[in-house]
Amino acid sequence: MKSMNEGLQDRLEKYGLSLYMIRITLAASLSWVAVHSLYGDHYLYFAPLAAILITQSSVKASLEKGAYRLLGIVLGGIVSLIVGRFFDVGALSILLMLLLGIGVATACRINIQAVSQVGVTSVLALTFYHDGYIVWRVAETLIGVLIALAINMIIVPPKGFVKVKSLALEGSLLLSDALSGLTAGSRGTASAPAALKQSGELLAKSDRLQKELHYTLSHFPCRKELGALSQATSHLGRIHAYVKGIAEEIALLPAHYAAADWMIEVVTATADCIALYGTRTLSDAECGRSLPESLRRARDVQLAWFAELQGECPLAAFRDLGAVFSHLNRILEEIERADYAAVSAAAQPAKANTARAVRFLQKGLSHKL
Repeated sequence: MKSMNEGLQDRLEKYGLSLYMIRITLAASLSWVAVHSLYGDHYLYFAPLAAILITQSSVKASLEKGAYRLLGIVLGGIVSLIVGRFFDVGALSILLMLLLGIGVATACRINIQAVSQVGVTSVLALTFYHDGYIVWRVAETLIGVLIALAINMIIVPPKGFVKVKSLALEGSLLLSDALSGLTAGSRGTASAPAALKQSGELLAKSDRLQKELHYTLSHFPCRKELGALSQATSHLGRIHAYVKGIAEEIALLPAHYAAADWMIEVVTATADCIALYGTRTLSDAECGRSLPESLRRARDVQLAWFAELQGECPLAAFRDLGAVFSHLNRILEEIERADYAAVSAAAQPAKANTARAVRFLQKGLSHKL
């Protein structure tokens, strides 16, 4: 299942057989089989129910929901045992039980998912008070949670890492095109807003799918690359926010400023840095240009034109232009930080191996001496 063909998955999703549905179906079925094999016919529905309710898109989300569910069941069971010892099932006992259980859970600032589970478990446990309900409920829920987590870790989208990386790359290139198209003299002016919106959607989708890959079996071979990809996507998300701010500022400028040759030159130089960073970080393509050199050139262009415009523009226009140049400079700074982080992360294993080798040699020399 882990190596499911990507084309097959797409065809299955057209008929409603999504990856999420497959996970839930398998988790619930295997939970029922496991409980039936261990305990026979006692409360068989609790394990499949837990598997269905806690299965999420990521392992982390499923673990959190499973932990809240178990916590709520334990607290609700304790409250029902206390109330059930003194009261029969009725309106008064249910009232006291809910006030006690939910009140304590809320006072302890427990997650709302666990609080609601306290109420559900309390009512059901009071009803089945004489049948060992609580013990069965906790045990079978734990089985359902564990099986659901195992399914989430095993069944993942085919070629998941390649897909999320290509989405981030496409988003970065579209972001570069969107920035280039913001100036009125560019050919892509009309499509710039759509490109900006689509790039944000692609980066957000890549980030969401990256989180789904964490803590799965398939992510272990590429966990370092996945961490670097998450970091790059985070930087690109901040750059997208700056580009969005530039779009808003340019829209307020007079048309002759937005269409000026110097504006096109400044914006294009910055957009090229975004495309170069995305290509260099998120693809295996050879980059003929140096990113530090491109960043230096873009900053020189920004400073040169900003200095020249100080004495030529009216104060109101220069103030609006200053906002545009400020966002453009922030983009260059963000790319520099992102590139430095990527280079530092790549250099760390080498430094660690060098330090380990030095310690090994020193230890050997000390024995000889």
